[in-house]
Amino acid sequence: MRSVSMRRRLGMLILVTMSCSLTVASGSDSVSNPPDFAADVRPILSRHCLPCHGPDQQTRRGSLRLDLEEEALEVITPGNSSASLLGQRITSADPEDQMPPSDFHESLDDREKAILLEWIDGGAKWQEHWSFIAPQLPALPTETAHPIDAFIDAALEKQGLLAAAPAAPEILARRAALDLTGLPPELADLDNYLADHANDPEGAWQRWLDHLLSLPSYGERWASPWLDLARYADTKGYEQDGHRNIWPWRDWVIRALNDDMPFDRFTLEQIAGDLLTDADTKTRIATAFHRNTLTNDEGGTQDEEFRVAAVVDRVNTTMQVWMGLTASCAQCHDHKYDPLSQEEYYQLYDVFNQTEDADRNDEFPTLSYLPEPDQQELQKAKSELEELQQRYRSEPLPEVDRTNIPLQDNSRNLVWSGYSLPLANETIDDRVTPWVWTALDEIAAPGISHVIHQTAPDQQTRQVYFDRCLHPVTVEEEDVFAIHVRIRKAPNTLMLQVHAADASAWEHRAYWGDDRIPWGQPGTTSRWPMETDLDPLQNREWQELRIPAAAIGMLPGSRFDGLALTQVGGEIEWGGVRLLRKAPPTKHPEVFFPQFIESSSEYHLDLLPEEIRSALAEASTDNSADLTQLENWWRREISPFGRRALFPLKMEIARKREEIAGIERRALSLPILNALAPENARLTHLLERGSYLQPGPQVSAATPGFLPPLANSEEAARLRFARWLVDAKNPLTARVQVNRIWEQIFGLGLVPTVEDLGTQGDLPSHPQLLDYLAITWQNEDSWSMKKLLRRILSSETYRRSSQLSENQLKLDPQNRWLARAPRVRLPAETIRDQALAIGGLLSPKMHGPPVYPPQPDGVWQVVYNGSQWPTSSGEDRVRRSIYTYWRRTAPYPAMLIFDSPDRQVCQSRRIRTNTPLQALVTLNDPVYIEAAGGLAHRSLMKDGNISEALRHAFRLATSRFPDDQELATLRTYFTEQRAHFLQKPNQATRLLESAKWTQASTEDLASKAALVMAANVILNLDEVLVRR
Repeated sequence: MRSVSMRRRLGMLILVTMSCSLTVASGSDSVSNPPDFAADVRPILSRHCLPCHGPDQQTRRGSLRLDLEEEALEVITPGNSSASLLGQRITSADPEDQMPPSDFHESLDDREKAILLEWIDGGAKWQEHWSFIAPQLPALPTETAHPIDAFIDAALEKQGLLAAAPAAPEILARRAALDLTGLPPELADLDNYLADHANDPEGAWQRWLDHLLSLPSYGERWASPWLDLARYADTKGYEQDGHRNIWPWRDWVIRALNDDMPFDRFTLEQIAGDLLTDADTKTRIATAFHRNTLTNDEGGTQDEEFRVAAVVDRVNTTMQVWMGLTASCAQCHDHKYDPLSQEEYYQLYDVFNQTEDADRNDEFPTLSYLPEPDQQELQKAKSELEELQQRYRSEPLPEVDRTNIPLQDNSRNLVWSGYSLPLANETIDDRVTPWVWTALDEIAAPGISHVIHQTAPDQQTRQVYFDRCLHPVTVEEEDVFAIHVRIRKAPNTLMLQVHAADASAWEHRAYWGDDRIPWGQPGTTSRWPMETDLDPLQNREWQELRIPAAAIGMLPGSRFDGLALTQVGGEIEWGGVRLLRKAPPTKHPEVFFPQFIESSSEYHLDLLPEEIRSALAEASTDNSADLTQLENWWRREISPFGRRALFPLKMEIARKREEIAGIERRALSLPILNALAPENARLTHLLERGSYLQPGPQVSAATPGFLPPLANSEEAARLRFARWLVDAKNPLTARVQVNRIWEQIFGLGLVPTVEDLGTQGDLPSHPQLLDYLAITWQNEDSWSMKKLLRRILSSETYRRSSQLSENQLKLDPQNRWLARAPRVRLPAETIRDQALAIGGLLSPKMHGPPVYPPQPDGVWQVVYNGSQWPTSSGEDRVRRSIYTYWRRTAPYPAMLIFDSPDRQVCQSRRIRTNTPLQALVTLNDPVYIEAAGGLAHRSLMKDGNISEALRHAFRLATSRFPDDQELATLRTYFTEQRAHFLQKPNQATRLLESAKWTQASTEDLASKAALVMAANVILNLDEVLVRR
């Protein structure tokens, strides 16, 4: 473009340009009031020029950039469009010189050419993109009005628009209730507000807002758009789309919003809650925000490929949610429009590349999470256990001779053979044994208090392993293995296996019964038959079966560290295994293997409490203090006398521990973020064309050059980045969030492209108002979302009527300037929740696992691993929509049809549609039929007055009374329907069954069915489905 030959051709074209049909207004008005660069010029350059002359160096032509002032001035002569190369090229008639080229998909029209030429002639004043400049607190247009009204009214005057009158108080009360809680007001609350309003309109309004903001339904309503941003679902996505336990994070969001957690803290905990100095369970739950990424469980996939995809999604989502930018465009190349290079993209990628998750099926890392009711139950049980343990420690015991206490010099790694009392599915001390025990109804064998009870189906094998010995046991001369058993149902085979510690093998076996277990060689020590005169497998009493250690190859000096009891078929109670010794050095007649607990147990030094182990090592007969400590412990934990005296209390403790363990087993695994240890940090590379198989230059964490830099500190990059997002110097975060909230309230953001505040996004309709709200939200409101909402809803702008005038229709059909309140169809969740609330069916139950309200049969059968939708019963059928199970590949259809996203990716706003299918849902879906039945039942008057019933139903749904014409129309419809059902009572019966109104008596069947139909019509009124 800057070549000599090109300049010569352009010089020759000047005359052509001057004589072309385009007429450029170059009078004093255009020069003194040139087009605005941000509003008029940049959009033209972005659309027509930057694809070839923008930030993306891979697609840039001629090395010219028109997104940077310094380079653009090489082809622009401010004040003289005729002398500007840019002006010459856009007005050229020569196809070889014309810009954009004739084959470009969007050519400039005459108006756009005129704007560019006028701008150049007016001095070509350049401006940085508005959203990349830190906001400044603007001066208010007037000091008399509410600040929001001051900016809005000034714009209305400039546009020639007349503001609408205030809305009626009942309409306004309903509007605020829907906006803040997602539910219509209860009539009792509404009547209180209206009475308050009659005496003190402004004070009543502020109190009404206080009331709504304090309701727990506030958090449920405002969590929904955040779940869209977070791509929250109860499944992992991709083809298999398996279940994921991530609902505790959803509950965390609801609680955080109800608690009015400041948005800066809200950000820190979700982005880097695991890295905070005050990190706890709640902040770790918050990090599940970025575990909403998809996980691919399909066999044969490359985990690294999908780990990279998850990190990419975290970058894109973070930049979308907090920055309002389309950063994903820079994953494969420099951004074509915004000043974000591919290298800068992967510097952001490095921020999120240092976490432990790696697309694993088990979703590691996870947090063990107990639902709140279980937490309360667990806390109560632990308190009760502490009371029992305190009683145990203080319970008086009988006196004993302290000389019985074994000391270090004669203990030989054993301190005592005492009693352990395993109970049911747990044991008293899991440091000693992890095995499963069943309490006996009767004690038939001396010294055996509890046993293992095991049943094996015919011809099938079952085993019990004892293989957690802390120290191998050395076999001595004439040692004998002894097993206590009671046969309930004779097995085919019963076998004992011994694990040799030195050979690390299960090659020592003996069996009774048939030779059914084909392990080892028959007739050898690896499979030795035990022959007895009486068949022990037919004996139904407790018996002791003995096996000489030498018979199975365990010779003196050999060591073992594990035993296994095996059966083929039958039902057996095992009373434990012991090693009998003729003359053990410890002077005790028996040595018990540490993990084989029954009537007695061996206590290894390593299993003792630290304070006892230390005292034992230093104990002497001369040290009475040490001996007293040992005696106290021995008397309670070892002595048969003490154990017997404390047996009932210890049983209580064991049962309580079992109860606690049972509660803890209910915990689910919640995926969370967890930082890699510094020594395991990953090296991050720019990925060529975004492919994980093509790593390029190495990069490290940093922020884009057009935004403030990341702070230098010892903190991890992810935590520094989280702080950077909500730093006062960041020009985007507060604007983005304020704009998003404004869009939720008014249906259209101050920047309509809520998802894009970059150079391709729309310009703000009220830029000063946006900056005012962004700054006051951070400073005066301290990032409080409730204070920001109160500020907006306190304005006259919010409280205007939605009635459309001819003036407004002509000058502002899209209502960008807000001369009136918007009319916006309610979100999917609110439509359903409102219907249930109006019908008196909505459950107030909050939090907990997702629920399965009724949906059409077969929806899940059309997707991978299609399974049945387990329709909930009771109040779970009618809970708020935010708790509905969300499967990415098969979302709940009644909400999908009302524009809910599938949540595969982050979605900043829902594009509203109006289709006939939506009417089919609200007219025929079981939820809405049941809601109509509930509304009819709520409205039916005791005296049977149908007019009053219809009037009441109308007010429940709309918050106002119907006028005479509306009531007459409903009465006529009711009469027609009643006549129809009188002729067809079977249809009336089926309708009332579908509406769950089964109490109707035969004589008034038609009237009640007709009332249900009238209620269904009321629920489908535009006034009910649209926020007015």
